Amino acid sequence: MIVDTPENEPTRRQWVGFWSMIAQQTQNAFNDKMAQFTLIPLAAAVGLAVESWAGLMIALPFVLFAPLAGWLSDRFSKHSVMLGAAIAQVVILGWICAAVWLRSLPLALVGFFALAVQSAFYSPAKIGSNKELVGSQHLGFASGIQQMTSMLAILAGQIAAGWLFDWRFSGQGGGPEAAWHAAFYPLLLLAVFSIPALALALLVPRVPAQSPAKFSGKLVFSHFTHLAELWRDRPMRRASLGVAFFWGFAAFINLWSVKVAKVMTGGGEGFGTLSSEFMAAASLGMAVGFGVASLLLRRRINLGWVPLAGFAMMVVALTLAILTPGGWFFLLTLGLLAFFAALFLAPLNAWLQDHYPAAKRGEMQAAVNLQDCFAGMLAVGVIAFFEAATYWLGLPPAVDFALQMGFAGVLCGAVSLSFLRASPSGVIRLIGIALLRSIYRIRVANAERIPEKGGVLLLPNHVTFADAFFISAACPRPVRFVMDEVFMASPWIRGFVSVFDTLTLRQDAPLDAIRKMIAGLKGGDVICLFPEGQLSRTGVLSELQRGYELAAKKGGVPVIPLWCDGSWGSIFSFERGKFSNKIPYRLPYRLALAFGPAIAPAEASVEVVRDALLEASAAALSLRFPDGTRAEINGHQLGQINALQRNASFLTLVGDADLLALQPSITAFCDRFRATMGIRPTAGSGIWVGGAALRAAIQPLAEGESGVFYDFSSEALSPLVCAGWQHFPCLALDGMVAAMSMPDPPMNPSTTSPQRGHKLGTWGKLLPGWYLKEGHLYGPAALKSPFPGHLDAEGFLHDKKPATTSVELPPS
Repeated sequence: MIVDTPENEPTRRQWVGFWSMIAQQTQNAFNDKMAQFTLIPLAAAVGLAVESWAGLMIALPFVLFAPLAGWLSDRFSKHSVMLGAAIAQVVILGWICAAVWLRSLPLALVGFFALAVQSAFYSPAKIGSNKELVGSQHLGFASGIQQMTSMLAILAGQIAAGWLFDWRFSGQGGGPEAAWHAAFYPLLLLAVFSIPALALALLVPRVPAQSPAKFSGKLVFSHFTHLAELWRDRPMRRASLGVAFFWGFAAFINLWSVKVAKVMTGGGEGFGTLSSEFMAAASLGMAVGFGVASLLLRRRINLGWVPLAGFAMMVVALTLAILTPGGWFFLLTLGLLAFFAALFLAPLNAWLQDHYPAAKRGEMQAAVNLQDCFAGMLAVGVIAFFEAATYWLGLPPAVDFALQMGFAGVLCGAVSLSFLRASPSGVIRLIGIALLRSIYRIRVANAERIPEKGGVLLLPNHVTFADAFFISAACPRPVRFVMDEVFMASPWIRGFVSVFDTLTLRQDAPLDAIRKMIAGLKGGDVICLFPEGQLSRTGVLSELQRGYELAAKKGGVPVIPLWCDGSWGSIFSFERGKFSNKIPYRLPYRLALAFGPAIAPAEASVEVVRDALLEASAAALSLRFPDGTRAEINGHQLGQINALQRNASFLTLVGDADLLALQPSITAFCDRFRATMGIRPTAGSGIWVGGAALRAAIQPLAEGESGVFYDFSSEALSPLVCAGWQHFPCLALDGMVAAMSMPDPPMNPSTTSPQRGHKLGTWGKLLPGWYLKEGHLYGPAALKSPFPGHLDAEGFLHDKKPATTSVELPPS
């Protein structure tokens, strides 16, 4: 039976299994490294240099047994494979203890090789179990934690091995016999304490086997078949080669550090301690790097970190090449190099684990391990080449080590450049979102409504040119945007389109864009289309276009509405009558984005999507003001539309009872608006806000006198007799402004459709944060007065009076 990762949140049992697996692999890595780094100085002490051979012996099992290890991990439950590996380690450590007791270095090295074989079979199972236990959403975190704890275990094993061996070796006077005694008891302790660790493997849930494939003799020799299958997918090939580069680089740093320590100590007393110090610095830096990566990747796997970390590796490696080995600054630089190397690997590792086919996770991981081993062997060959070349040229070891590290730095730069050229969007997203978050404080509600995988059509409101960046920062998955081709004249926008794989829409050929959208949705992309088809010049929702319906139905994907609250008033909105060249009111600027519930494609009509967008606007407003008063919330709503302008004056009539009812909301937005009390309206006197009293005062004015009147009276839907005045009906219920008419905004006929701010016989536009549903008016600021209105296609609020209605908040 083939079982892929469930989309739901992992259960408590799965998390217990994950942490048990982490504990087991930590213990396994500690035992491996302590045993290996005990045998290496032991061999040196008895007169045999095995540093280079040790690197080959560690890598060779991953080459020889990669297909078999991958098949085993897929054919049987990974629980069983990990339990078998734990039992094998106990037996192998016992073998090594016996070999040391018998003073047989060849037998001990056989055990050394057997530990590497055990690791080769254990690796696909432990890595492949991550997604099965925690799912895609937590995979970046899980991969980082797995690598971090592994590095910490390696660090602890290396330090413990070097320190214990040197302490016992020097304490017994040195010499071959002292070396055997120094190695035996630490190895014996490892063997004894590996037995209780078997219980950890039993706590990992028994997930069903993923592949029904039976064993075949051809499997043993199918290395390149699996590699060919891995390489068929170009992105997976690139990512797997990046992982191989890391492990080759890690092997290079490992062997380079050991050889530097050996030259500095002559391979005698202190060699184990110094090499452990060097490796401790590298391992600690790498562990911290993986820990940081687990935090950076906890929400999404972002490959933009790969080239950034790679270029940092280049700079640090070139710095290390000119430093004299030894001292705290050398160790700090070595640790920093390892830190960035971990940050390079973690996103690639998590991305690969997320994209392995469910039935072939073990097989694919084994193929990746095979590449990693080839890279490790190549690293050993590179060091051997430099050693031979510098020896032939008569150069001292210090020059040899500097040339080796310099070459590694240049190679880091070349690899990073290739990743940047292949996928610049990840880096630009990373840097752009970081800059965006320094200007905007973005809060997000209901991001979990975006499914972990599969196609999604995202339909947001559209207020600013920067909406695409806000959405990219808020969405847990990368987003492809649909953009009108008329904007392609700008070189900046053309660059954006090329980098972010944006779909362009031609007004004279819309079906071409819809076909591309359908293909992308079926391919599993998150595609964002602004259904208004233009930027809002009123701040409220414009009429929705129907083009998305065909894409949603043919793509067969859910439609998710998204509302961005607070973007009206930013320097990229039409507030103040222009889309740019404005000074921000404040920094940082606050935004709240709310994802609505998924809508089935067959049900995603214009009316349903419009209502869902307005409902999402209420959720966004609730996120912004979780403890806000009614007046505070309503004051913010008034500031999100193009009616009363921020920092502009308006007049109110003394004693206007209708306006007194709105006093709390007016007080709340007076920080942004200036209200002046007037005695009576006069010709050309400006903008007036009021109700029945103001209306009665305006009606007798002579024809030709002019002004602007926002009418909150109960008779507001009746036209004003004084024709010279601009009359804008508005609706207030229970002291809360619900809807306002406003002047028609100017437009650019070449790029937009007409937008109206007022319409005869309507209350105007419903303010963001309110929505109508089944005859009820909902929103974060509660109303007590009923209003059974309805919205038309343009979003204007009409008046109608059913028999009974009530207005209330939805249940929390």
